[in-house]
Amino acid sequence: MKNNTTNIEKLALSGKKVFTTADLAVIWQISERRRLIELIKYYRREKRLHSIYKGIYSYGDDFTPFDIAQKLVPLSYISLYTASQMHGLTFQYYETIYAISLKRKKYKIEEQGYMYHRVKEPIFYNQLGLINNGRYTIADRERTITDCLYVFPRFAFDNLRGIDKEKLLTLSKIYDNKMLEKRIMELIRMIE
Repeated sequence: MKNNTTNIEKLALSGKKVFTTADLAVIWQISERRRLIELIKYYRREKRLHSIYKGIYSYGDDFTPFDIAQKLVPLSYISLYTASQMHGLTFQYYETIYAISLKRKKYKIEEQGYMYHRVKEPIFYNQLGLINNGRYTIADRERTITDCLYVFPRFAFDNLRGIDKEKLLTLSKIYDNKMLEKRIMELIRMIE
């Protein structure tokens, strides 16, 4: 195990804090599953890797629930109640992390809840209004508004100051939903 330091350095250099087993295989360039699992077990015994959930590990403890959310369902992004709270669109506090993905899922890890709401593939794969910071992806303010109104048609916002109306209108069209477009138009009239 002479590459121990090198492997841990690779994790540190990746800039990420939370990894799946598949991530570790790629970062460490290990294709043999048995060898990879043994190495993970070794680092866990040495307390250099910590198990968060089945097949999900952390390096260090300066990670966020958003880092975990992105690894629980890699094809997902933070949105809905969580993003609306972060962007100051709503003032309510939600403990659960809400995200958009291709499948509906729900997790509870220790005291933290994770809720994934499903959208159609063309909506999900459209990158307009999504911000990737290298560790996780989150919807911007306008994408959060359209996601919220698509998933929860009666969603109420507390603060819509500074919203880009043009972008909001453009985003509403990616959902291919006339009722959503109508709600967005009403919201824009309300903002003006």
